[in-house]
Amino acid sequence: MDNLFQLSSICTLEQLQQQFPTEESCIDFFYHMKWPSGFVCPHCSHTQEYLIRTRRLPLFECLRCRHQTSLTAGTIMAGSRTSLHKWLTAIFLVSRTEQGINAVALSRIIRVTYKTAWLILHKIRQAIHIADQSILLSGTTQVNTAVYGRPYNPYFRNHPSQHFLLAGSSLNDQGETSYLKIKLVSTLHVRNKMLQRAAATAFSKQHIESTAANVEFVTGRFHPKRFRHLLAYAAQAGKFINDTFHGIGRKHLQLYLDEFCFKINLSLQHLPIFQHLTRLCANPGRVVAQNMVALKPALSSGLPQPFQPSPPLS
Repeated sequence: MDNLFQLSSICTLEQLQQQFPTEESCIDFFYHMKWPSGFVCPHCSHTQEYLIRTRRLPLFECLRCRHQTSLTAGTIMAGSRTSLHKWLTAIFLVSRTEQGINAVALSRIIRVTYKTAWLILHKIRQAIHIADQSILLSGTTQVNTAVYGRPYNPYFRNHPSQHFLLAGSSLNDQGETSYLKIKLVSTLHVRNKMLQRAAATAFSKQHIESTAANVEFVTGRFHPKRFRHLLAYAAQAGKFINDTFHGIGRKHLQLYLDEFCFKINLSLQHLPIFQHLTRLCANPGRVVAQNMVALKPALSSGLPQPFQPSPPLS
């Protein structure tokens, strides 16, 4: 299906507009994304439908059970009045590895209000966040504490803009990162700028398989051993967030960290981010299930496999 639409050849916004110049072309694209082998009724699994064209987007009625479903039902675009063409443009702009996109820039490019642009980006990041939750670190796993934001006092007092993180990765047989997670630590697990044992316990429970063979944490501020590759990823995440969004508050910080890790995890395997993100947005349930099947055994064996915004600029 990707070959049908030549997604791999799209590298610039101009190429995207050439490939999908109209709303009709986007409707056809998302139809194949939702039903790669043709229509399947979500109610009874029948494969024949009646097409209703009285709405802005086509409606599909099952010939067996008469259940009606829309093209955007079950996707992040459900209930949106924004055109599919603008949604696809937003997904492409988010998928860019280095730049990313903030709501101010997106609103200007696709000609929507700041509020609409922010909501589109928020829904895309939520889809990424949910997909990441379905994948647990396993095998040889390393976790290191990190910080986002500038410290106010280097010893005891926390600055409101300073947020503690735990960066963790599964390693392949060569000792290289195969899957990365960077998670925000609850303020309940930080005391006098020191992470409590509960922080590591919570991270293990939520993000590491219970059967992981070798898990090592470095959480002490003055610990002589540090996983420098994890600190480097955390620093890159901070730079990405600050350069693109000009700083993010605690409320939505995790979604932006997940966006960064999503791009890193796919880039590590040289996989196309745009194609994967589009599938995730068009059919999130199926993509999450596929991720679990594909990644779980790979991570267990250690083999590399696929993988309050600050107004007004977030």
